[in-house]
Amino acid sequence: MLVIVLATLVVLTLLATAVATSAERAIRAAQEDADRFEGELAMTGTRETLLFMLATQRQTLAGLTVNESDASASTAQMAEDPDGLTVLPVGNEIRLDGTEYQGLETARFALQDDRGLLSANWAGPALRYALYDSLNVRETEWDGLDAKRLDYQDPDDLHRLNGAEKDQYRRENLPPPSNRTLATPLELRRIPGWREMLAGVDDAQLLSMLTLSRSVDMNINTAPATVLQLLPGLPRRTAERMVELRRAAPFLSVRRAQETFGIGAVPEENLSLFAIPSGNLILWDERSGARRLLHWTLTPLEIDGPPWRIDYEVTLPRGNEPDQAVVGTPPTPLFTSPDTAGERR
Repeated sequence: MLVIVLATLVVLTLLATAVATSAERAIRAAQEDADRFEGELAMTGTRETLLFMLATQRQTLAGLTVNESDASASTAQMAEDPDGLTVLPVGNEIRLDGTEYQGLETARFALQDDRGLLSANWAGPALRYALYDSLNVRETEWDGLDAKRLDYQDPDDLHRLNGAEKDQYRRENLPPPSNRTLATPLELRRIPGWREMLAGVDDAQLLSMLTLSRSVDMNINTAPATVLQLLPGLPRRTAERMVELRRAAPFLSVRRAQETFGIGAVPEENLSLFAIPSGNLILWDERSGARRLLHWTLTPLEIDGPPWRIDYEVTLPRGNEPDQAVVGTPPTPLFTSPDTAGERR
């Protein structure tokens, strides 16, 4: 009898443990689902807030202003500007150079101006060749990379010297060329030669270097060090120093920057201090999940259309490396969190 009682107690204990474990797992799964849902809401709210600000707030050399009422220091400057469009920094800007910020709740974001990236289709030969060289491509292959890129996009089947048309794609078991303009920089991986050159570059690195915007110049106020170092005479350490210095204050003169940092023979008109109305918005939840990159373009002249469009969206995996420290939340009521009553704090 005692043995039966003890066996019953053991069975009941095991059942209770199993029930408790199952309940704990269910609670944990429910909490994870709730966290993911809240994270999605925070990222969606952050995305729409930033797109609204990009379409409505003015930009300065330092980035996107967040609250015109905080720009009182520039009132006198604006009064002297007949158009009211002064571009001198006011101190409250969101930087457009990939700096990481806190958005709503657990959302984090970064904005990258397209002019700070290298345009695969529009950059000058010197910068394109510097890119090829940085990726260890032999000089004898540089012209072939350009020819293959152009052949991929043009509407005909004519073969450029060292280019590639559908016959070569067929031989290499690749999808045929699209015969249209590239849709995203990631599409470069489909082009012979480019595919091999970019094999060691992950998607996040590729999208942080290249763009498809129609920009022939480089914004030295927003270009990352990996792009700045493509300029002649600018080693990586100097490029990183430029990035550090502009965090305190943006560059106000292209010529002064050239003289200070020893930038080589680049026509002054190929360097810029200003952003253009397109770029990347990177969003992620600080707790978990992948990063999302959205390429946006402002469309203020669109008739009966929205003031912006999303050109493409890419999901980027997150590794085990820690995120960069965020510089804080932009000083605007748009990024304050709602309290329990649903009102902004």
